[in-house]
Amino acid sequence: MIKLQKVIAQLENDVYICLEEALVKNKAQNFLFLLQSYRSGVTEEEIKKKLDINDNSFYVLKSRLFDKIQEHLSGDIFVNRQELLKKLNLIPEMSVQEPREKMMAFLQKIEKDLLQFDMHNELLLVYSALKKVNLYSDKYFYYSQLYNKHIAYSLSLEKSEEILGNFNRILGQYDFSRSEKLLETLLFLRKEITYHCNLHKSRQIEIIKNVLELQLCIFCNTAINKEVNIEELLNTTNRLIAELPETDSFKTWIPALEYLFFEYYYKIGNTKGAWEYHAKVRSNLNTLLLSSHICCTSNFLISEIAFLHEQNNIKYITEHPVKNFIYDVNDPHSHVLWGIYQAMISYYSLNYKDASVRFNKLINENSFKDFFHIQTDIKLSLAFIYIQLKEFDLADSLLKSINRKIRTEKIENYANVADITKVLELNIKQGGTKVTDKQKNYFALFMARNKNENLLLKHFVNELSSKYS
Repeated sequence: MIKLQKVIAQLENDVYICLEEALVKNKAQNFLFLLQSYRSGVTEEEIKKKLDINDNSFYVLKSRLFDKIQEHLSGDIFVNRQELLKKLNLIPEMSVQEPREKMMAFLQKIEKDLLQFDMHNELLLVYSALKKVNLYSDKYFYYSQLYNKHIAYSLSLEKSEEILGNFNRILGQYDFSRSEKLLETLLFLRKEITYHCNLHKSRQIEIIKNVLELQLCIFCNTAINKEVNIEELLNTTNRLIAELPETDSFKTWIPALEYLFFEYYYKIGNTKGAWEYHAKVRSNLNTLLLSSHICCTSNFLISEIAFLHEQNNIKYITEHPVKNFIYDVNDPHSHVLWGIYQAMISYYSLNYKDASVRFNKLINENSFKDFFHIQTDIKLSLAFIYIQLKEFDLADSLLKSINRKIRTEKIENYANVADITKVLELNIKQGGTKVTDKQKNYFALFMARNKNENLLLKHFVNELSSKYS
């Protein structure tokens, strides 16, 4: 292996000494002898005779020593992100300063490591360098083809992330409107991401596709719920991310995936699982909503209130306030749900006045022209709080505005709204006194109809149940 001889001869003295010390430390006597022999110019026949090995064994020995030298030159690029970037940034300088044999050993080792984890963007830098150092070699075309292949992978990965981002944005709009047209768009985006996943097999694109499908199954009611085993898909996605090195950017997706675990376990009534993942999500809650490009993380704010109330532990949100909370102020879904969350903290702290101010602020500062669902959610919440404050005229005005909008715009499939408004209207007539059987009956109808796409007052439904059931 002439390449091995040249690489050993080209090693800087300090690198050679370090490699030699490592072999001594590991008691790799045959590797050490071969290294020293090549460095001092001993012939291969003399080496084989001294080691008493045949040609096949000698070839294996050389091959393994070459691997060790490659590892020593490139190091562990997955120690941390900084180490990976440092190695990649060395490539241009090494290309014009190091002998070709040594440079090839360095690049091929990094290539091998990056290929394990489909790190397409990083591989582009490696293949670009391999093309340049093989410009006058018959391998130039080979590395050009690999470079072009990973250009396609990289573009597909970028497009897949773009599709997921659009999906999350539209999912937020769907959550506010429950529009059939938007649901059709979400299903179309699922077809698009499936196409990219089938075209370019890559674990990163598979992760993106899985996260998109998980959200469709958890947050929407469609036919694919019958096709997908949600728990299996969650575990598969978790495994795919776990297998990636710490330097991979998809490791930052873990908190978002933990959130989806929470939503799934809460949805199916697995209290133990929900508590486990609630704790994990809570530890990252101050920055969780910055992952809204990964999934619709802002929904956690409402789900947490509902979950804690069901577990008779609603005081948790008042006793454990979120510190240094950050979110994208240009994301309307996060902005509105954070406003509802803060209002509910005020409500459960028995500061009804502040809760009403916060809900009013949401109505006044946001346009809900195309979002009847969330607008009604907020107005019903505010009407209920006004009743607690005995501001009955304000509560009555809100309920009338909801009913007027339903009539004038001929909004269908919201019988649950009619049920709950009747409950609250009776409350207003009675001056907020004792709950009647008629109210209980209307509330029972509300609970029976308040599900799936028409689900309203998720953050308040348990509080209403304690009052009107």
